[in-house]
Amino acid sequence: MDHRAAAREAPGEAALEDVLVRTLTLSLLMLLSLACVNVAQDVPQPAKEVDNSALLASYLKATGTEKADLRAKLLALSVDDLRAAIAGVAFERADKSGEIVKWYTKCPDGFQRPYWVYVPDGYDPAKRYPLLVCMHGGVSGWPMEAEEGRPSAGEYSIRYWLPNLTDEWKKNVVILGCSAGVPETGEESMWWALKGQKNVLHMISETKRRVNIDDDRVIVNGHSDGGSGTFGFAFRMPDAFAGFYAMNGCPIVPPADGTPVWLENLKGENFQCFNGGKDGLYPAKRMTPIYEQANKLGADIKFTVYPELTHQVDDVLEAEVQAFCKGPLSDWRRDLLPREIDWTCVQAERGTRAWLSIDELGDLGAANKAPANAEITMPAGRPRLGITVERDIAQPTVESVMAGTPAEAMGIEKGDVIKKLDDLEIKTMQDLLDALDTKKPGEDVVIVVERADKERTLKGAFPKAQQQQREEKAALTARVLAMLEEPGRVTLTVRNARKVSIRVSPSMLDADGKLRVRLNPSDDPKEIGIAVSQKFEADKALMLDQFESTGDRNLPWIGRFEIDCGKLLGVKTKPAKPKDEDEF
Repeated sequence: MDHRAAAREAPGEAALEDVLVRTLTLSLLMLLSLACVNVAQDVPQPAKEVDNSALLASYLKATGTEKADLRAKLLALSVDDLRAAIAGVAFERADKSGEIVKWYTKCPDGFQRPYWVYVPDGYDPAKRYPLLVCMHGGVSGWPMEAEEGRPSAGEYSIRYWLPNLTDEWKKNVVILGCSAGVPETGEESMWWALKGQKNVLHMISETKRRVNIDDDRVIVNGHSDGGSGTFGFAFRMPDAFAGFYAMNGCPIVPPADGTPVWLENLKGENFQCFNGGKDGLYPAKRMTPIYEQANKLGADIKFTVYPELTHQVDDVLEAEVQAFCKGPLSDWRRDLLPREIDWTCVQAERGTRAWLSIDELGDLGAANKAPANAEITMPAGRPRLGITVERDIAQPTVESVMAGTPAEAMGIEKGDVIKKLDDLEIKTMQDLLDALDTKKPGEDVVIVVERADKERTLKGAFPKAQQQQREEKAALTARVLAMLEEPGRVTLTVRNARKVSIRVSPSMLDADGKLRVRLNPSDDPKEIGIAVSQKFEADKALMLDQFESTGDRNLPWIGRFEIDCGKLLGVKTKPAKPKDEDEF
């Protein structure tokens, strides 16, 4: 039989084998496919990435157990992740920009205050902006809210800047107008009083929570009392600021709260100011000798005198603002890690400067090595009467009488209108200042006042020169000269600083993560003297707490090195009795 015929008559074995192979292959492919599906179903899905900055934002708003739970999660992060969370806090797009908005906050002294913020035109919440902090004049008499015929104080202070900014700067700067509200809340809220300073710092932190601020470019400024308050921050609480700009202010007003100031505290700070030759309150001839003395002691105050300028600044404001924007506003940056620090205080609450903190005062007696501070040399001229006057009344009208002054001894009272000083008629504030310029310490004085529509003649005397010395001489004063010599090495020379601490940043540590502190070092470089050292790991609770309290994302501190100077120096001493916060 023909083999081709046989193939046609019976099913082909090769064809059958081919069918079976294809069937088995398809079955295997189906089984493998099902297996892959099952394997894929068994693989866990990747966890969603946690937004730590959003977690931090929720923590800042939370209370009670929710806040405690969120805090635990934040503290469980690595140091780098926590730092990134702080740096990455997001800001919402502003409802309004290119105009002044008004917000309210409860301040540390318990009073609710308004504050005004200029949000720049075209505000971008992803961009960090410099901040101008404005403090108004007439702090003792200007209420928080607007009165009929008078603008709100905080908003008014912004108006010094806004009309004088270039269109470019109107898009690139945030301006905060603070309100003291002294008439409603008391004199402790003045710009240079401790409570007042805390209130301003609180308004800054609240602004930072709402608007994206460059923490290293915050500048405080003000006119008149606002300018004097600017000096107050420079003398006592400078660390939030890149610099200070005072318009017709006075550096010797801050001690009116009963606590002293020291020119040496201005070392290392950016400071610019101007005064008028015809300013009846703070004439340039009395202010510039103080600036010159401060600069001889190591400060760097850049000051301008306008010979024809009165206390009002309208004539020079446009030129001053334009120049300030081109220079300091563009160039100034905060430095929290200076190589040298010279700081003095009479209160631990005002004992912090950059990486140094004076935590407790105590008389160290013979162990003191830091020298006493220089006395501020007051320009020769008028003696102090001891009153403040109403700013909005042409005829000098007494606003307040300071304790222990000639005015109090003579019986001058609040509301008295001063009509004559000796034989000189007084019609304006300038008349009063000119009359006081004719008097000398120790001389008798006769003042005629109008009280309840009747004139009264009051007699007294100005204290002798030696009696006009500063009251703070009796106060225990702590001073520390500190130097960051190199990574891992700090020296401290102290005066009545019983306990101090170093706020530590990573850049201050040596290669092993240690910091060594020498106390009251000898002039002999071979003598080791008193030295203590400590190894540091980041304190995440400190990092979180300092951000929460200040809103400052650029604070470098990761720990504290506490040093008991009294114990190390072998001095048995009682710490100074702390002043009550209300005592000034």
